[in-house]
Amino acid sequence: MIIIRALMLFVSACILSNVVYADASSYKQPSPEIAELIQQHSVPEALVNAKGSWMALLELAEHAGYNTPANTLLGVQYNPVTSLHSDAPRYSGLSFKHIDTGALIRVTNIPQGQIVYPAWSANGRYLSFVLETKTSAHLWVYDIKQRKPVGLSNFPLNGFVVAKPYEWLADGSGLIANVRVNSLKTHSSPKQPITESNGPLVVNSMAQPALEQDSVFNAKKHAQFMALALGQLYKIPLKGKEVPIGQPAYFSEFSSSPDATNLLVAMMDVQNLSQMTEQDFEQQNYSVWQIWGMRGAPLYEVYRPQQTLSEQALLAQTISDPTVKSRFQWRADKGATLVWAQSDIASESDSLYSISAPFRREPRLYAEVDGRVLEIIWGDNQLALIVIDLGNGKKEYRAFSPLTPERVQIRLNLFDDMATNERRELVMTKNDLGVPVVKVAGGRYLFIKGNKHNEGVDVPFLARFDTRGNLLTFIWQSSAPYFEQVIALLSNDGMQFVTRKESKDNPTNYFSRNLTFDVVEQLTKYPHPYPSMQGIRKEEMQFVVGGGEKIKGDFYLPNRFDPSLGRIPVVIWLNHDAVKTSSQREKSPYLFPELNAMNGVPFVHEGYAVLNVQNMPVLSDLHQGEQLDKYLRDAAKVIVDTLVSQGIADKDKIAIGGQGLAATNVLKLLTQTELFVTGIARSGLYNLTLAPFIFDGDEHSMWLDKSKYLLNSPLFSAHNIRSSVLLVHGYQDRMEGRFPIQSERMFSALNDLGKTARLVLLPHSDHRFSNEQDLLHMLYEQQQWLKLHFDPLPEIETDESVPEHLRFEPVSEEAQLEYPSPWG
Repeated sequence: MIIIRALMLFVSACILSNVVYADASSYKQPSPEIAELIQQHSVPEALVNAKGSWMALLELAEHAGYNTPANTLLGVQYNPVTSLHSDAPRYSGLSFKHIDTGALIRVTNIPQGQIVYPAWSANGRYLSFVLETKTSAHLWVYDIKQRKPVGLSNFPLNGFVVAKPYEWLADGSGLIANVRVNSLKTHSSPKQPITESNGPLVVNSMAQPALEQDSVFNAKKHAQFMALALGQLYKIPLKGKEVPIGQPAYFSEFSSSPDATNLLVAMMDVQNLSQMTEQDFEQQNYSVWQIWGMRGAPLYEVYRPQQTLSEQALLAQTISDPTVKSRFQWRADKGATLVWAQSDIASESDSLYSISAPFRREPRLYAEVDGRVLEIIWGDNQLALIVIDLGNGKKEYRAFSPLTPERVQIRLNLFDDMATNERRELVMTKNDLGVPVVKVAGGRYLFIKGNKHNEGVDVPFLARFDTRGNLLTFIWQSSAPYFEQVIALLSNDGMQFVTRKESKDNPTNYFSRNLTFDVVEQLTKYPHPYPSMQGIRKEEMQFVVGGGEKIKGDFYLPNRFDPSLGRIPVVIWLNHDAVKTSSQREKSPYLFPELNAMNGVPFVHEGYAVLNVQNMPVLSDLHQGEQLDKYLRDAAKVIVDTLVSQGIADKDKIAIGGQGLAATNVLKLLTQTELFVTGIARSGLYNLTLAPFIFDGDEHSMWLDKSKYLLNSPLFSAHNIRSSVLLVHGYQDRMEGRFPIQSERMFSALNDLGKTARLVLLPHSDHRFSNEQDLLHMLYEQQQWLKLHFDPLPEIETDESVPEHLRFEPVSEEAQLEYPSPWG
């Protein structure tokens, strides 16, 4: 049924396309200042090696996270072609910066693909990474000494179950990798464009039972899991041939001992997966833990959970609370000693047990712990941390000596006195064995970096924590007008470190600081990505709507604005995804602005003020009907009244715009208010009957609740619109419910109702407008549209060339009405 709907909409769009947009030769471009903002600005992420000598600079792939295909199984989003997790950051470029000398190595000899899971070797000479192509994922390293990348293996990696499909051996001699055994097949073929044909187009819909919606492992999921999760561990030396370790298994975790002689492996027991849930998968309730030699010989079985035992084995057990083991970790200060937490299932406390190579003796009691152990964070041989689970997401940190664990564990207030929204994290490093550990100085001091929250502003800092005195001492903090964060420590005393620094007018760059000699050196010199935006004034604004809820936004004023010369036009742009984006960034007036061409910001160059609204609610199960409409009306009125009362906005020259569900809000406001002279709506949802499952699937489909779909559709209130509308849509938009027919039908209705409207279909764009030519033309159309309304130009030219098949039959009562021109 879904396929039929999609094809019907696509055919309709194809019929229309010859009318509403011209060929590529008619592409237009906006002014250079506006076109400047289509360039994606992202500062490379920095990864400093353990020696503090080299910094790997990784350029984030364009549209990262959007163009990676993703399937979901047991809560894991994965690329069905490569099996890697889809949410892992992907990078398109790599360079290296020497911290002391400033020498730069630009890497240009890596084959085409995206870099995933970069990691330094312990000796700081090699950077490993997975190179993901359109067909597979392979392991590579870059040799910083030889200045060349090396492909380590032709075997495709398996990254479905494990968080990362490989790890370095602690001594840096090679890597352990999980290799894919089964060839993967994509479950959905790419959509092919419909071409002209001499024959009919025939599509079948076969009635089938609804898919199971619960989290139980059904037969289909079981088969997918069996194909995806089967892996083969290999030892891959930097020099020499890769060697298989043991036999293929369903590995959920693996880690090598600090002396690189043994492996801890967790294997899923697939014989008992019929009742497996996402929670079971996440908590590894079906994993058997064993210690292997480097050739794969099982040396010791650490734990086999109850779920994996056969019925006979369960009946043979004595009646008692089963023993639970968890938190398996190699001791970071020993060659091959495994430690884990153990208790009865009804107990509220854990005991730590350990076993050492050659794993022939019984495990010994390592330490008693009052409480449930979440994690052991190893430091040096004098100091390590036990993290206790207090419930409700709360944790307690205790210090102990790895050499004398039987002594008293000291409770630390590392994070107890944190203010709301404050962030702290322990600084990590690698020890002499090459194992990741918390950085310890003098056997007692830890280092913490993070952000203090001061009067709504985040202030980055670096601090030293004395575990004996339980005292936090600040070493350094960022100062106005800059926002500067610590990236890595370069010295044992915490006085030398690398920072990432930015300000309102200066783009992000990396610096080296030495507090002992009060020296600051700039490591990178990335230029301002948008020179024309220098001097543009920006401030944060918030508006209180009824009930006390706050609407937040960034307000931009053109650099030539002078209130004494009179009011100026205003563009209010509603953003759908801005809430998620803003929550991921720190809050500070000194952050370099994140700009892009997809909102109203580019038009500040036209002399207009722009309000980029961040958190306006959109149509959803929670926000719908009159409740949403009233909130939108109230919020819009508060915003407009505020901008007018401040002497900025000309009340007759205020435009509103948005994309996706924010564009639905634009049309809702145009049907219910007369606050705006025009609206710009891109790739919106205007007729909900074309998206009959948008409200929580089958339970609230259009056929069960028609009124909800009609009342929430701006199309059915189009006769109330008094303003003009520019509709823009990606011709290749295949997002559910957002097909270009949404804009086509809205345009057709506005045209037949005698409204002023313009429809632009962008031939090569999907929902996100990723094609550069289309993006530039979209900006041009918006620029010209706003000029018609904001500049003293003649009335807009009406296009009477709309074909009959696009016309709606207007209601007879409305046909007699006369609608005023939007320009008075």
